[in-house]
Amino acid sequence: MYPNLNCVRAACLLSGFFVLGAQAQVNEPDDEAPLDLGETVVTAALTPLAVNDVAASVTIITREQIEQKQARYLSDLLRDVPGFAVSQSGGPGALTQVRVRGTEANQLLVLIDGIRANDPAGADEFQFAYALTDDIERIEIVRGPQSATWGSDAVGAVVNIIRRRDRTGSWVNGRAEGGSFGTVDLAASGGFSAGATRVTAGVSHYDTDGTNISRQGDEKDGSTNTTADLGVDVGLGQGWALRFTGRHVEAENEFDGTDFVVTGLPIDGDQYTEAERNYLSGEARFEPADSRWSGNAFVGWTDTDNQNYAFGAWDSATGAEVLEARLRGSVLLDGAADDQQHRLSAGIDRIDSDFSQRGIDYGFGNPNQDQSTDQTGYQLEYIGQLFEGFTWTASGRYDDFSDWDAITTWKVAASHQVTDIVRARGSVGTGFKAPTFTERFGFYPDQFIGNPGLVPEESTGWEVGLEARWLDGDLGLDVAWFDQVLENEIDGFVFDPDTFLYTAANRDADSDRSGLEVVFDAAPLESLLLDLHYTYLDASEDLPGGGTQREVRRPRHQAGLTANWAFGDGRGNLNLDIDYTGEQYDVFYDPATFVSSQVKLDAYTVVDLAASWRLTRSLELIGRVDNLGDEDYEEVYGYTRPGRAFYGGLRGRFDF
Repeated sequence: MYPNLNCVRAACLLSGFFVLGAQAQVNEPDDEAPLDLGETVVTAALTPLAVNDVAASVTIITREQIEQKQARYLSDLLRDVPGFAVSQSGGPGALTQVRVRGTEANQLLVLIDGIRANDPAGADEFQFAYALTDDIERIEIVRGPQSATWGSDAVGAVVNIIRRRDRTGSWVNGRAEGGSFGTVDLAASGGFSAGATRVTAGVSHYDTDGTNISRQGDEKDGSTNTTADLGVDVGLGQGWALRFTGRHVEAENEFDGTDFVVTGLPIDGDQYTEAERNYLSGEARFEPADSRWSGNAFVGWTDTDNQNYAFGAWDSATGAEVLEARLRGSVLLDGAADDQQHRLSAGIDRIDSDFSQRGIDYGFGNPNQDQSTDQTGYQLEYIGQLFEGFTWTASGRYDDFSDWDAITTWKVAASHQVTDIVRARGSVGTGFKAPTFTERFGFYPDQFIGNPGLVPEESTGWEVGLEARWLDGDLGLDVAWFDQVLENEIDGFVFDPDTFLYTAANRDADSDRSGLEVVFDAAPLESLLLDLHYTYLDASEDLPGGGTQREVRRPRHQAGLTANWAFGDGRGNLNLDIDYTGEQYDVFYDPATFVSSQVKLDAYTVVDLAASWRLTRSLELIGRVDNLGDEDYEEVYGYTRPGRAFYGGLRGRFDF
């Protein structure tokens, strides 16, 4: 495959941009201290941006919060994020989908240290079932359309998982715990520093016998996950740095298939999936503290493999490979590094995606195939400060595709610190989601055939927010109103009279998603932190014959309370988490009538409790109770969630 010439030309221009910046940095005096911008996020724009300058709703989850909650899966952390609805088909390791502000599960872009981690072999969704939390230092979540920055998939939000790397010296961490359902959970990590070089590595292993995820029978559906990661950071001086990351996941999860003959519900069966994930990245950064110029060159690689087995025999497989290269540069237009009122950034990226499907050829349709697509994106972004406390952003992106027409996305946003207490923000922008390989080319005998003629889904959304902080930041309130309209929505359950199978098609009608998010946090005591959040969502789709209906797996009301209490002079910690999910709807396919209909899922409240006590300076006793009230509930129709569970163990931290 020959490279796109426009891409090459733009890359050369940006490379020159970086070289000029490097020359400028070398020629300028090196006697100024780095400018302190406070807490920043790296996900909301082409360059790092101070949190108070971001006009979108942002949630940051820290390592400290992960350890306080003792969450083992990424999806368990996202349940506490406003606007996020999690649907899990069973217990740990089971298929898990996350919908944000009413958007679909594949309209959420997930990054791992900047690597695009969504799986083209899994409907372009990130596979949360295989994502453990060990060695995660920080999670940045930016809600609303972000395609002007990140391209396809960034319709509902972007989640950026940042691994642990900033700890200096030599150190080793370890954790061992066990508990209900025959669960064994082990983790170890370590790192060392040598001059300007830091190396970190970690491995974790989670194994559980699981529970019976179907309503009938008693067969347990277990899962196993082994994850290893490596990171190397090298400082070269003069503002230059290199970074390399790698992550490998091997997982197996048992599941129950659907009875398509009698009940239409999950039924006990000997079925499981073996999954493998590989993520690699390399990055060169130029970020001198006293220069107007900065930039980075990034290469990321994602490789996924899914092998499916039924009743002791291989059944089918899907796999994907994504290679991304991107180049970004930025210049301060004010002429000095300490006067950052106007910043212009540009970027270019190239994404090549390959998809493979393997299955048994029964003679009436061959599922075996290999497909590929590529796209090139061009970006331009301006961030300006009109006056003190008022920052606005304007960005645009042009994506050129190999298989359909080009798409232009944009975003305009503003943040205003009205007073020392109150900040107002607002943004409007567009997003898009390219059709998945499965929607275009997938084939499953007696079930589904793809439609190569699909076009991308496109959205337009806005958000207005108001936040206030009192008592030196100990009391806070954040309110956000949002609205988004999706066009060309792809329906994957359209009956094809020519093949008598289901296929995918773009809908003529729009889907509307609007709502309200409220977050209240308080620190009534130095040792006590409270966080309360509520989300109201109205997600509906127009029907072909007129009228509307609620979209499935999108609760109208969600609320949560997290209380964290540090006691015993900091040796002990108690974390209480209460999550309420209102009634919602799902789809049921009746095998007797061959007709689908909406069914109601009841509201539920789940309470989790986690505690820890530091035995020595380096050793800590940990324990938790999941689903303390033993709530009986379903997030996907017919799939039961685990009941009350107890876990306990030890956690250690050792510095050398």
